[in-house]
Amino acid sequence: MRTIFNKAFSIYFSSWWMPIAFFLTPLLAIYLFTPISLLFPALVLLIALFGILSASIWNFRKKHWGKGIINFLFLGGVLWLSFIVISFANSFSTEDGFADNLEIPTSIEITEPFDEYMGGTSKKKDEFQQALLSALKIEGSNNPTVTANITSLRTLQENSPDILKRYFAASPAWRLSEERGGIFATRRWMVDGIWISSLNGYYTKHDVYFWPDDELPYFQFRFIVGLAGETWTKNSDEATYLTPDGTSSLKISIGNDVYESLSIISTDDLTVEIFEQSNAKERRLTKTALSYIDAELKPFIAQPDWEVIRASFPEEYIQQGEMSLDLINSIQPGIYNAIIWVNPGESGRIYLKAFEVTNETPLSANSLKDRTNEWVGWSDNPSELFFSNAHFTIYEGDWGKPYAARFEIWFIPDSGGTERKLTEKVFKIEGWQK
Repeated sequence: MRTIFNKAFSIYFSSWWMPIAFFLTPLLAIYLFTPISLLFPALVLLIALFGILSASIWNFRKKHWGKGIINFLFLGGVLWLSFIVISFANSFSTEDGFADNLEIPTSIEITEPFDEYMGGTSKKKDEFQQALLSALKIEGSNNPTVTANITSLRTLQENSPDILKRYFAASPAWRLSEERGGIFATRRWMVDGIWISSLNGYYTKHDVYFWPDDELPYFQFRFIVGLAGETWTKNSDEATYLTPDGTSSLKISIGNDVYESLSIISTDDLTVEIFEQSNAKERRLTKTALSYIDAELKPFIAQPDWEVIRASFPEEYIQQGEMSLDLINSIQPGIYNAIIWVNPGESGRIYLKAFEVTNETPLSANSLKDRTNEWVGWSDNPSELFFSNAHFTIYEGDWGKPYAARFEIWFIPDSGGTERKLTEKVFKIEGWQK
C-alpha cells in the first residue's frame, strides 16, 4: 500500500498537468453545486490550490524548473479565475424563499417523482431513431444535395387534414402542440424505453445513451412539421428553402465542429423543417428522415380513417385503464418530465396547471401551459388511453426545500366547448433555483 501511495505521490508532484487537472474538477463542482452551497466547492478549491502550490515548490526543489514555473504561473491564473467564477456563481445563485415557511400536509396522499421511470411506453425500439443511427454509421459523401420528398404529407394535408392531425395527436412518436403562433408536430425519440419530448425537439448522441459507442459519430437532429403554414425558425439566413419534390444543394455551415444544415420545405398550409448536424456534408439524416416519414404516412392515403391509423399502431401505443399522471426528475431539481395517459373522448389539447396545496398558489402558470400543451389521441371507449409527454420547469422554490404541489390535467376541446379538468395528482417537488 505504501509503495502504491509513494508512486502516486511521485507521479502527481512530478507532473505539470496533473495538479491543474485536479483543479478543474472542483471548478466544475463550483459551477454545478454553488446554487446549493458555497461551502463544499470552496473547501475543495482550497485543497486544489494547495496542491498546485505544493507541486510548484516540490518541482523547484527538485530543479524541475520548467514544470515548477508552469505550476507557479498557473497558480496565479487559478486564483484570479477562482475569484471570477465564485463571484459570478454567487451573483447568479438566488433563492426566492417561496418554500421557506411551507409545510407538506400529512392528511393527503402525496407522490414523489420517479428518478427513473420503470413503466416504459414501448416494448419495441424507436424504428425512426434506429434508421437514422444506421444511416450515420455509413460513411457520408461530400454531396449535400437533397430531394424534398413530402408526397404523403402533402396528400394527407390537402385531402384529409383532420386524419393527419388525429394521427399526429394519437401517436406517441409525435408531439402535436401550439408553439410560436403555429401548430407543429415534432418528432419524438424514445429514450430508455420512453417517448421523451426534448427541449425544442433537438436530439443528440447523448440522448440515446449509446455509451461507449465510438462508431456512432456526434450528431444533432430535429424534425418538425408545421400544419398551419408557419415555420418554427423565422428568417434564417442559414436555411435552405426547398419546394416540394424539388432537389437542391443545401447550405452547409459548421456547428459543434461538424457540418450543419437547416432545410425548410414549404407549401401554403404545410411546412417541414429539418435540422441536421453530422460529420459529413451528405445529409444522411435528412434524406433518411424524409424517406421514413413518407413511408410511415403512405398507408393512410388510400384509406384515410381512424381504424386504419389504429390498426397501424403497435399494441402499446394505446393502453387500457384509468387516466394517469406521473412525473420524472430531470437533470436538476425543479425540472421534470410528465408522463400522461388520457382519453378526453373528443378532439382537443391538454395542458397542465399546478398549485402549491396549502395556499393554492398557482405555479409557473404561463410557462407551464406553453410547455405542456399537446393535442392527444381520443376514442369513444373511455378505457382506452393515449400518451402525452412534456418537459417543463417549476420556478417557484429552491433546491433542497421540497413542498407539495397539485398538478391538474386540463382539456381544451377543438369544438369550442368549455375547458374541463380531466384528473389531478399531488407531488412532492422542489423549485428550480437560478
